Amino acid sequence: MCGRSSREVEFIGSLCKDCFVKRYGIARLPEQVEVTYCTSCHAHRTSGRWSDPYPSLEESLTDYLEAYLANKVKPVEPLESVGIDGVRLELQGGTATAYVDLEGSYGDVKVKGTAVVKVMLKPTLCPVCSSRKTGEGYTAVVQLRSYPRSISEVRRLSERVQRIVASIGDDIVKVEERKEGLDVYVREHSAARVLATRLRSEFNAKVIETYKGRGDRLKLYVSVRLATVSPGDVLEVDGTPYFYMGDSQNGLLLINLETGKRAVMTPDELWDQGFKLYEGQNLERMMLLSRQGNRYVLVGDEGSIEVPSDQVEAFTESVNEGDHFLVYLSRRRIYLVRREE
Repeated sequence: MCGRSSREVEFIGSLCKDCFVKRYGIARLPEQVEVTYCTSCHAHRTSGRWSDPYPSLEESLTDYLEAYLANKVKPVEPLESVGIDGVRLELQGGTATAYVDLEGSYGDVKVKGTAVVKVMLKPTLCPVCSSRKTGEGYTAVVQLRSYPRSISEVRRLSERVQRIVASIGDDIVKVEERKEGLDVYVREHSAARVLATRLRSEFNAKVIETYKGRGDRLKLYVSVRLATVSPGDVLEVDGTPYFYMGDSQNGLLLINLETGKRAVMTPDELWDQGFKLYEGQNLERMMLLSRQGNRYVLVGDEGSIEVPSDQVEAFTESVNEGDHFLVYLSRRRIYLVRREE
């Protein structure tokens, strides 16, 4: 005993609170805890399930121990309550030492102390990392193909595809690049369908599901064909030329370049009717030579044309003399589709 009186320090029973903590401690805790963790992503296993990945092993172990010990900690008598203020770790090869900061109470008396818990580490690979390492463990394959442009042909399109694929990164076992596109191997059917839905929304894709194999080897194959077209393209749909203006909630906004009428076409209608980038002879690169009065003079490789201004429709924000345009020459009017460098 320290010999101090209750006028100098608060007491718990017949002992000052400091002597009480030295003799009895504050709480009862397990002397040793075993933790299974993934050597690749630092996730830990708790109650038979794996946590999300962690940036470091120390952070993963700290979170595990704080949650686990909070359910195990019991105050020593006669303390009425006890809580964990924090956990400090000291890693030593295959083991670790956890210093658990505690705070207890007895009436109005507050006491603090530190308990030491030995932590036994069990390194392994979680199912996700194991699947990625072996290339197995997938139940679905999302096959990305594109038309009419390849994914790698346009950098912007490639970046968009990679961003969407990365959005389900935790469920991806592996990604294989192929000449015709990408094959994404996915752990669960639900994740494969989420990926297909996002790609369909972003790229007006056509999605078809099939199954291959039997029993435990049955796999879901999701064919996702991306419509790699962009606003400003001239498309030929079922033999008719259209200018692709943009997208709406109901589908693609198009202008029929022969009739001038606007149309909305769903992605399914686009694929069912058949489409391609227009390559007909009515599409030509021309320069606006002059724009005087109510007449336009355009010059191209095949010569020049002069047309009334009311027969010219521009899909660009500005039209200036000397600018080059991709021009569609229909029977009824001239369309300045887009500015060309």
